[in-house]
Amino acid sequence: MLTADNLRIPKSWEILAGADTGTYLGGAICAIDPDYELYVLEEFPNYHYTGDGTIELTGMTVSEWLLWFRSRMHRWTGQSRNFAWADANTPFKTEVIKGFRFKMNRKPLELRTEITREYTRSGRLHLMPWLKVIPYEMEEAEWPEHESVGSGKMQRLKKKDHCLDGVEHVASRRPHPKFRLETPGKAKTMREQLARRHGMTMKPPAQDPHLGQN
Repeated sequence: MLTADNLRIPKSWEILAGADTGTYLGGAICAIDPDYELYVLEEFPNYHYTGDGTIELTGMTVSEWLLWFRSRMHRWTGQSRNFAWADANTPFKTEVIKGFRFKMNRKPLELRTEITREYTRSGRLHLMPWLKVIPYEMEEAEWPEHESVGSGKMQRLKKKDHCLDGVEHVASRRPHPKFRLETPGKAKTMREQLARRHGMTMKPPAQDPHLGQN
């Protein structure tokens, strides 16, 4: 059975992480291949959603969450020192635990969200089958009914998105070309190789109109 512990990522792929460091801690570790395909490998919530969609903390301490995040980054990168991208206003301004720190991502939320939508619409964002929180947060992503007052821009509402924030941080930090929409039935070589190697089927991201469609 394929799991996050026996999945092997080619050395030519880049491993990046992003996080939300508020009361609800969330994060994601992703892999990006040379063809700009983005794979969400793991998620790191200190919370869970109940059956009615209410968000509840699990009781995990900040230290426990940081140790969990650090250990998994080490598993994927093989390096003793790693980092995750986070909002510029994160309270974690320096190395928070030996071998792990946060870097300030000053790209605005609107840009981060739009880049993630571009990955999704082009069929280049892939969710590992064991993820639970991020697929739900993609489905629950909300936008205001009217343009933001004064700005003339549409911006995603900030709720039910703590691990999704991590994915958006990663997507915004990786240079990428203007994607063409994926042709139905046309597979990507690197994705096929990964799937064939592990006998896996990629879980498609939620077809939410705000994240995946025009």
